[in-house]
Amino acid sequence: MILPVNAIMKITRDCNLNCKYCHDRQPNNSDMSFDQMALAIDRILSINSTDSFRFIWHGGEPLLAGIDFFRKAVAAQEYLKNPDQKIKNYLQTNGTLLTKKVLAFLEEFDFTVGVSLDGPEELHAAQRPFLNGRPTFARTMRTIKELQHRDIPYGVISVLTSKSMKIAPREFLRFYRENEIFDICFLPVRADCGLKGETLEGELYYGFMKELFDEWMLLDDPRLRIRELGDMLLLSMGLPGSMCSSSGSCVCGTYSIEPDGAVFHCDKYNQDDFYRFGQSSDLDFNKLPYSTKAAELKQRDVTLPEVCESCEWQEHCAGGCSHDRLVEQRLARKDGVCYMLSMLEHVRERTRHHPKVKEYVRQAQALKLN
Repeated sequence: MILPVNAIMKITRDCNLNCKYCHDRQPNNSDMSFDQMALAIDRILSINSTDSFRFIWHGGEPLLAGIDFFRKAVAAQEYLKNPDQKIKNYLQTNGTLLTKKVLAFLEEFDFTVGVSLDGPEELHAAQRPFLNGRPTFARTMRTIKELQHRDIPYGVISVLTSKSMKIAPREFLRFYRENEIFDICFLPVRADCGLKGETLEGELYYGFMKELFDEWMLLDDPRLRIRELGDMLLLSMGLPGSMCSSSGSCVCGTYSIEPDGAVFHCDKYNQDDFYRFGQSSDLDFNKLPYSTKAAELKQRDVTLPEVCESCEWQEHCAGGCSHDRLVEQRLARKDGVCYMLSMLEHVRERTRHHPKVKEYVRQAQALKLN
């Protein structure tokens, strides 16, 4: 199967929120111009190794660019694509700017929406206020209800921090189910490439995820899809993972494009010049996979610590996300500690004889192929 190319379009670094853990907000930076956006789309669609493309519209808060920007974006995609190319658009948003006009646009053009929601009200309010300090929880939840009402596909991304660790995983799941939120990602808070900003130790993150997995299995609710746990379940059965972090090197499978047209390997590395390919105006994306820079990045991706060499899971997890391994030190550390290993063993032990696991895996694989 030929995988799609992912283009993370960082159309602005500005935001109307002041999230306590964020290091991405840069309010003095310029937004992406129409010319820069159209050029980036043209460069991405010039890639001839696949006919499938995902555009992830990101920020900052991308909706600060205004709905007309997105109308121009889908018009540019339609004009620039070949008849046999398939495009899917995703919007990652804090959920506070989705007016009825925006919602109608998302519905019309079949966008999938990711909403940042850190969990129950007390936690979300403490971590994700507006710039003036006022809470965003009620506005974000109204957006989610609108998405549900219009049947627009969406999921939520919850960032786990030290504050999150004070809430039991079962309370997170209770909150999501009460609000009919069934598609969830749990991401550990991320420092930048200079380790500036909060990070979450692997022992804390994977300890939380083990308990979350046990609660998830006890609930036995087929509606409830937790991206990271579904991936762990696939890996624990010796099957290919569903996430980029468990699929080996993703160099030249994902590109992150800044408002000024700078192209990076991934938005996790957008402040690290080692991971910068150059300007979109100067790059031939068909040649990038064979460039010296791509070779350097791939070599770093596949150079694993000694603890991985004799690990039975190495061929499945592929060393995990290189940012988690090289920067955050959450897994496959040089001191011989790998929290991913303990997580996979935990999942395998809990599901070894579970009667519904094989059916879940079959459904997950079918979703991945569609």
